[in-house]
Amino acid sequence: MKYKITELDKGVEQLSRDARELFYRFYSFEISTGSLKIPVEMENWVKKRFGSLERVENQQIVSIKNKFTGEHSLFNKLRSDRPIEAKSAIALEELEEKGKCLFCNPEKQTPADVFGRVKGEYCITGSNIAKYDSSHSLVIFNEHNPLEIKREWVEDYLRTGERWFEEVSKLEKKKLQKFFLWNCLWRSGASIIHGHIQLTASRMRYGKLEVLEKVAADYKREFNTDYIEDLYKVHEGLGLASENKGERILFYLTPIKEKEIFVISKARKSDEMADTIYKLLRSYLNMGVQSFNLAIFQLGDYHIARLVDRGSLEDRNSDIGAMELYAASVISSDPFKLAQVI
Repeated sequence: MKYKITELDKGVEQLSRDARELFYRFYSFEISTGSLKIPVEMENWVKKRFGSLERVENQQIVSIKNKFTGEHSLFNKLRSDRPIEAKSAIALEELEEKGKCLFCNPEKQTPADVFGRVKGEYCITGSNIAKYDSSHSLVIFNEHNPLEIKREWVEDYLRTGERWFEEVSKLEKKKLQKFFLWNCLWRSGASIIHGHIQLTASRMRYGKLEVLEKVAADYKREFNTDYIEDLYKVHEGLGLASENKGERILFYLTPIKEKEIFVISKARKSDEMADTIYKLLRSYLNMGVQSFNLAIFQLGDYHIARLVDRGSLEDRNSDIGAMELYAASVISSDPFKLAQVI
């Protein structure tokens, strides 16, 4: 099925009755038109910038909300073409400049955890010098440039992270909540260019993960079926899902930002997801993605990975504003198109 997000109503209508009911159990949506009038003095500029006056004067807006999680996304492709004046020219050679990079010499230039370091084949751990949880460390890659990736490297990064969680659990003498996060380059919140993944092992379940856990538990009680399985069925029915080695990939209907991908795995440990994560990252890079966020966490019997594009490294404006912080996410990419290219 080759739809656009602006044709979501057509996609839903072609579903079987049961599939359509399941969709409406999860989602509410509205397709509306935002209208405006272009002054004569702007017409030539608008035509050059956006292709036509009609496209700008009558804009299709798709609003879709997950009824259970409250995730809410507003789609308007026109926003991806809007003028952005806050840009800074960058040279990707910057990503190769090691200069005074502390992470290029991690054993001497980064702190160790109290139990020491965990060494992988392509990485090593270091303790985060400014922690946001009591157990908060890093997997520091041997490779400086974070946009240089290989499958075996990704697997080693994740395996080393799992070994770190084991060491922390031994130290704490209790099971902790593990969370992987990879902020790649400054658009994603990274303060250091050198490739690294962050690890936290928390005593308290993080709030947003606890909400998702509660949603899944409440859904099970109300419908006597699995929230994650049904979430997959909804996406699959619309052509917004694929599989890799048994792991299910959703091109998410309510992304937090651009090109969000939601991965469902029954893997026992995160490194078993390495092939899928590598392939998705490789697809991202092939599409020109320069900065991204990746999170991996456990939800019941599942490992969940969430991946999102954070935009061009040249942009000085943030992709997250008051709407995303306090209301709903504003999105310019189309999950249906994403499903066709990955």
